[in-house]
Amino acid sequence: MSPEIKAESGSVNVQPLPDTVRSRLVQEGVRPENVCLWAESDLDLSGVPAWVWVVVTRDRVLAIPANGEQATDNSFEIQKVSRFKIRSTIGSAFLQALVEGLPVDVARFSNARRERFSRLLEQLERLRQGESVSVDRVYENSELLCEKCGLPLPAPKAPCPRCIKQGAVFVRTLKMLRRYLVWVVILFALMLLGIALDMMPPFLTKILVDDVLKVGAQPVADVQGALADRKQELLLVVLCLVGATLARNVLNMIIGRMSSTVGTSITFDIRCKLFDRVQQFSIDYYDRHPVGNLLQRVHGDAEAFHSFVNQVAGGYLLNVLRVIAIGIVLFSMNWRLASFILLPIPLVILGTAIYWKRIYPRYYKLSDSSSKVYSTLNAIFSGIRLVKAFSQEKKERDRFVKNIDYYRGTHMWVQKSVSTFSPIMAFIFSLGGLIVWYAGGQLVLENRGVTLGTLMAFLAYLSMFYGPLQSLTDMSNWLSGFLAASQRVFDILDTPPAMEDQPDAKPLDRVTGSIELDRVTFGYDPYNPVIKDVSMRIDPGQMIGIVGKSGSGKSTLINLICRFYDIQKGSVRIDGRDVRELRRQDLRRHIGLVLQEPFLFRASIAENIAYGRPDATPQEILDAAKAAYAHDFIMRQPLGYDTQLGERGAGLSGGERQRVSIARALLCNPAILILDEATSSVDTESEQEIQRALAVLCRGRTTIAIAHRLSTLKGADRIYVIDDGRVAEFGSHGELMDQKGIYYKLVKIQTELARLEDKV
Repeated sequence: MSPEIKAESGSVNVQPLPDTVRSRLVQEGVRPENVCLWAESDLDLSGVPAWVWVVVTRDRVLAIPANGEQATDNSFEIQKVSRFKIRSTIGSAFLQALVEGLPVDVARFSNARRERFSRLLEQLERLRQGESVSVDRVYENSELLCEKCGLPLPAPKAPCPRCIKQGAVFVRTLKMLRRYLVWVVILFALMLLGIALDMMPPFLTKILVDDVLKVGAQPVADVQGALADRKQELLLVVLCLVGATLARNVLNMIIGRMSSTVGTSITFDIRCKLFDRVQQFSIDYYDRHPVGNLLQRVHGDAEAFHSFVNQVAGGYLLNVLRVIAIGIVLFSMNWRLASFILLPIPLVILGTAIYWKRIYPRYYKLSDSSSKVYSTLNAIFSGIRLVKAFSQEKKERDRFVKNIDYYRGTHMWVQKSVSTFSPIMAFIFSLGGLIVWYAGGQLVLENRGVTLGTLMAFLAYLSMFYGPLQSLTDMSNWLSGFLAASQRVFDILDTPPAMEDQPDAKPLDRVTGSIELDRVTFGYDPYNPVIKDVSMRIDPGQMIGIVGKSGSGKSTLINLICRFYDIQKGSVRIDGRDVRELRRQDLRRHIGLVLQEPFLFRASIAENIAYGRPDATPQEILDAAKAAYAHDFIMRQPLGYDTQLGERGAGLSGGERQRVSIARALLCNPAILILDEATSSVDTESEQEIQRALAVLCRGRTTIAIAHRLSTLKGADRIYVIDDGRVAEFGSHGELMDQKGIYYKLVKIQTELARLEDKV
């Protein structure tokens, strides 16, 4: 089966080649069945909107406009191409081919088609290397876009906020209440009891007016005991009213306390679930989502579920039940009068529908503006030293004001809409009551089966009916906020972790320290690899150096060994076992990581050293600090090891923070040690102390050291030089100097710089 036929009959939405393009291919001597890849761009090379088709056979690449024309310089043989790549510009990008050493623009496309051409790039590279290709891969649905509406998703394969069914949100929320089912049943029973108590005062008022006071009846002589009996009845009715009112308030207190208990408990559970899920995400999730956004979801949006329980127990659900119960009573008392209260209902439904359609989408914007404020504050406060160092307080204030103004505008629009909607609905509701006043008054005056007590009770029930019904019109306001917040919560809970342990993942109890990278390819954007076909082997106990220019992929290799990201091709093996087959927690327990910028928590020095081993004894913490040459400066602190550090280790110098992080790694006693520019940001004296500590730390361990100061790697067993994501050179320091390649040039440059510094 030809690739073209296979693609057009596949499960993905492959766009077939237009007839004009097919005709042009025939003129070029290309048979349609030989075409294996294609994609349509939406710009010509000058950036003018136009449909241009990139058509690929096994040996040729052609760019043909949809009108069938073709420029001869946009057709070339694949065997002359040494590389395909995407060159980005503002708002668009080019698909380029390196033909006989010269870059050739094949096609230009807008950013809306970037992912499709990134997939085409992947297939072109496979074709160039003689591997199998499929146009289905080019036209696969993006994991970051909703298949139904095309809305960008918060994470790959995450549920679409626009397409999710609103009823599903309530169903899921109710399912969360299952563990509190007993409490929910009790609350529901108390709510019904409360409604029954609410129905008593109007009924007792009717008895008081018609049977006790007998308003409107002819006065009669006070026969023996008649007046006294009516006074007793009056007292009894009043006592019943007092009892009903007291019981209702006691019941409100019980319901409030119970709903508060259930609400805070479910909010606690959701926050724990959110935190657990967020911790399961790989590092790339945090690369895409600002911290403020996550803070808003874990803390702010989760609070909506507390509000949900309160509304169920004492708000909208209670009002729905009240409306039903009072409606039944009103129709049983006088169905003619009761029918008048239904007259405003169609207008209320219409108004609510219009309100819902206009306001509901704005709540997503309100949530987004709120998360932007959180993100801005987090960024400013985290970098407050830099802000003050460059005197950029005004700039940051302007940035904050811009975000808070966005929030203010959105919030103001929503609140103004609510303030307009509620009075209009209140007036519409009052119309039904006024009609009942008029019609009921006529019936009383004409003595047509309606007594004054009945009318007063009816009007009392009517006010009780319209109160809850009017509050239900405000339900759309609360509901919009709840749905927006809950969907943001469920977005996180439903987002599958990009990296999970396999069900049959094996434990890793002991590690000798053997590391092997076998033809590893990886890119943060899968279609633009940072690491390209890298292979290296590290024996147990060896010290390996990794050097290269900034952005060459050195730190990315470390991320892959620690399995912070999963590779796209090849394998990373520890002691001969693929890291994807191991439990991540076990893997990282055997790896010690010392970073260029050590992170210390707002805690005591001892707690920071023992972070990887919370069960460590004070003696073990002390021994680790001494081995890291940190004990002396720690003892100079006011409270020694109990000294509380500030944010990110404030209170210690850069070199001191680094030695604390080395002590932390030593305490874990890892079999594999990774040093990522551990001494590049400290002074010479601190570097000497850190080097002494590292000498102790590296002893007997497999060590991988990334360093810009190449003098620190002279004693390494092997040095790998990374250039543009590939291993350009490797060998010992002496071997690489003899090769006089990239490493040799880097050493010479640093030597010259050191000489200049000495002269200064």
